[in-house]
Amino acid sequence: MLLLVAAALPALLGNQPVPSDCISLTAPKVNMRPNVARATSSPWVDSNAWRFLRNPGAKYCIDAPGKLSALAAAEAFAYGVTALVKTDGTEAFGRMLEFLKGLPPADFPSLANIAFVDDKTLAAGEMMNLLARRNLLYRVVAVPDPKAQLNVTKIEPGDPSKQAYAIRQQLGDEKRLLRIYGTEVVIGHLTGDGSHIRVNLVNYSQRPVTGMRVRVLGSFPHSSVSVFGVPGAKLADFQADGEATEFTIVEMNEYAVVDLAK
Repeated sequence: MLLLVAAALPALLGNQPVPSDCISLTAPKVNMRPNVARATSSPWVDSNAWRFLRNPGAKYCIDAPGKLSALAAAEAFAYGVTALVKTDGTEAFGRMLEFLKGLPPADFPSLANIAFVDDKTLAAGEMMNLLARRNLLYRVVAVPDPKAQLNVTKIEPGDPSKQAYAIRQQLGDEKRLLRIYGTEVVIGHLTGDGSHIRVNLVNYSQRPVTGMRVRVLGSFPHSSVSVFGVPGAKLADFQADGEATEFTIVEMNEYAVVDLAK
């Protein structure tokens, strides 16, 4: 079953009480965690993407103070969910909302390589989170899908990162619909209908990402790009051959949308 992602605009919760049917979430962001292998920190993306993929029809209430309100709004919009944002950063939220309103409509099905059989356990949620953070695109299913390139039906005991890596190896990078190079803090979500692809890119770091290279499987010679906070943005080093389309986003803030067409 394909999930149709509609362009749902987020709204402010304001001083209203949280509706009883609303799932409460914290703001997406990046946490820096010590890396035991070297004397540096590695970014850990606190994303709500897996929650949205697990339950796309739910209503979400997101507590996002300050500038995080813009990121929360962008993330919810990218996944087409209904979201109410509680924030004191109404100016940042307002700027993002105006940007979202200006995007061309594109209500396409979500695209994914992997069918993930969700048994509703914490382990399944953790695995979905790891797959999303690694830009291994999946959709949630109740039973295995024979049309999927890969079905994940069981969570192995032990280190979930090792299984996530094994899933990537089993799929093969050459088959991945989306690959992102040069950053660990951007998560992508694809929608499309075969002739058109929308690439949603969410930057969780609260800092601009520069020189990010993106590869989309399939040849799409026509393109347009919209980058929040970067008027007149253009794609650099654009290439569309018989196998894939590649481009560089020179600078990106919280959110960028690339529309590709054959």
